[in-house]
Formats: sequence, C-alpha cells, structure tokens
Amino acid sequence: MLTKFLETVRQRITRPLQYYQDICVRCGACIDACHFYVTSGNPAHIPAYRMMLVKKLLQQGGNGRKGKGILGWYRETGMASERMVAELRQALWECTGCRRCSVFCPFDLDTALLVNMGRYALLQEGMGMEMVAEIGNAEVSKGEIIDALKEFYIDQVRELEGRIREEWGVPDLRIPVDEPARVLYVPVVGEHAIIPLAKIFHAAKESWSLSMFTATNHSFFIGDTEKAKQAAHWIVQEARRLGVQVIAYAECGHATRTLLNFWDHWFGEEIAGIQRVNVVQLVASYLQEGRIRVKPGAFDVPMTYHDPCNLGRNGGIFEEPRMLIRAVATDFRELSPNRELNWCCGGGGGLIAEPSMFEVRMKAGRPKVEQIQRTGAKWVVTACENCKTQLSDLNQHYGLGIQVKGVVDLIADALVL
Repeated sequence: MLTKFLETVRQRITRPLQYYQDICVRCGACIDACHFYVTSGNPAHIPAYRMMLVKKLLQQGGNGRKGKGILGWYRETGMASERMVAELRQALWECTGCRRCSVFCPFDLDTALLVNMGRYALLQEGMGMEMVAEIGNAEVSKGEIIDALKEFYIDQVRELEGRIREEWGVPDLRIPVDEPARVLYVPVVGEHAIIPLAKIFHAAKESWSLSMFTATNHSFFIGDTEKAKQAAHWIVQEARRLGVQVIAYAECGHATRTLLNFWDHWFGEEIAGIQRVNVVQLVASYLQEGRIRVKPGAFDVPMTYHDPCNLGRNGGIFEEPRMLIRAVATDFRELSPNRELNWCCGGGGGLIAEPSMFEVRMKAGRPKVEQIQRTGAKWVVTACENCKTQLSDLNQHYGLGIQVKGVVDLIADALVL
C-alpha cells in the first residue's frame, strides 16, 4: 500500500522539507489559521497533522514495520491503514496552498511545500485530481502545436478586435498578436481577460502584443515541476522571439506566483533583462505616471477588496490594487483581517478545476463569506481568476447578493479616452 507514493516522496523530498518535519513541535499555532479546519474540525486539515502523517508513513515504510527509511531517526509509529490513506488524501488535496498557516507558524514552516510534493506522489498511486493533471498536460502540449493553432487564434482575435472597436467607438484600437513589442501580455482563457486590457493599453499608447499562450499553469497545482516549467518556457521563448522588455501576467494568482517566485530558478540568464509583473502592477504604473486617466468617484457603491493569497501573502502585491480601486471608488471598505492575514477564498490550489471539490470549497469559503458580510459591501473586487470564480460560486451558494469584479475591469470602465 502506497508503495509508489513513498518511492516518489523519497526521490523528491528536499532538505527544507526534512527540516520542517523535524522542527515542527505541533504547537497548534497553525490550527485556527486554516480555513478548512475552522469549518470542518477535521484533524486531517490541520497543517501540522499533514506533516505528521507523511512523517509516519516514511518512518514505517508504508507497511507498518519500523525501519531505517529516509527519516528513520524519528520516533514515530503508524500503519498505512485505510483510515490513514483516506486522511492523507484529505490532507493533501483539501488544501489551497494559501500558506496562511506559515504566517502564524513561529518557525515559518511552509507546509505548502509538503502539499506540493505529496500531491505529485499521490497521483503516482492514481489518487487525486486527474482532471487538473490533464489540463496541465494540455498546457504543455500547446507549445508543440502552436504553429497549427496560430492562424485560427489570430482570426479569433481579429473578430474580437472588430467588436471592441464598434462597441466602444475606438476605430484605431488594435490587439497585436505575434508582433515585436515592449510588453507581452499573457492572459487567462477567455475574452474577458483581453477586452479591458486592450482598452487600457490603447489609452496608455503602449507597445504590446498578446501572447498565444495562457498564464495558467495547472501542473504547478499538482507539484509536477518539470511540466510546470515547460508550460512556462513556451512563454519565455515567445518573449525572447518578440524582443519584449516586460512580461505582464493577467489577474491570476498561482500563475503570477510562478512568474515572480520561480522563474529566476527555472530559467536564469534566459530571462535576464526582461521585467516580470502582474498586470495590476503595470496598470498602477500607468496611472501613477499619467499615461492613463480615470474618472474619480466613477463607482458610488460600497466595495471591498479580497487579497488573492498568491498575489498578496505570497507575492507582496498589496498596495497597487488598493490604489487603483481608491482612484475610482467613493466607498472602499477593508475586509478584516486583510493583506497577509486575509482569509483564503477557498478556491485555490486547483480545486476550482475539479468538479468533485465543489462542496469542499463551498464549506472552506465560509470564513470569507463572513468577512464579506461584515463589511456590507455590494461589490467584491479581486485580482485573481480563481478567486473570481470561487467568490461568484460563494455568492450564489450563500445568497450574498454581491457582484464580483476584477481590478482592471474597474479601471477599464472608468477610463477617460
């Protein structure tokens, strides 16, 4: 039982993870930091318990016999029973990797590293979110057939470009594709991620090109580092071919985290001289530099901002979205807590893409629902595609009566052209 899981863990376990498992004293500081545990009371959702589960399995070799193993010096006991396997699945898959537990940990232990590695190992046993893995495979394969897709993609963009020109009365607006430019904009799937930025780039007189790839990287969710790296590498190659100076990722939390936190390690000198930003940061710079103008007080409705975990807590992007919101809002209300202490919405970590996780994420999102209700806000603004989907689902599930907006949507709608 769990033979492939244990073999994979032993191959992929890192020195930091060994350190984390050794130093965790189960003090309990992480317990109430986890939105899954505070709504379920299930010990499998306690971050420290995740550490203990994997540690026991490594010690026992998965078959109940105490051996030397990779972590044999630990004095742990445990059997790879059906109950333990069930707990392991919950511990590793019912987690968004939001890292709120790490903020509260007195030793700064990062259980998201364990989740990342453990998910990949579980998939080797055929246990986990296979659909997320398949989407990740498709993102890798797209680069291999991009030449065959190019003509169709450009035709679709030209049709979208024509609609935007007519609807907004901007006859000279362009959506460049596969053209040399200063900025390469990498969207998520869907025209909703292209339209507001096309308007903003036009107003800023930016030299830009729309990527033929998407920012999303589902292999990252399942801990498949090699495929995550390959999916991102198609974008690196595109950026270098077009000679861009800036790569701007769409409002997508996990994708932005890979862009800002992993690319240096993955690609090194290959990305030297190319600035990497989230599009919210780029649009904020336009406003600060006077490249775009907006109508102050354009939106007279109570609104709040949800800090996406990967943009905020894990990326340090706190002030730019707030600056943009305040530029167009008359009634901005902060969630409490916010910034690095903000509650995860419950939809990250790939859970959005797995239909069987719907009830799990609705329950995990209850702390976020209560936060929103306390503000009395009618609009909830955020800067992450997964967060938008989760917040919309929470809105319908709990009857919140709110509207969910993107930061760049507000700016595009308030632009002075």
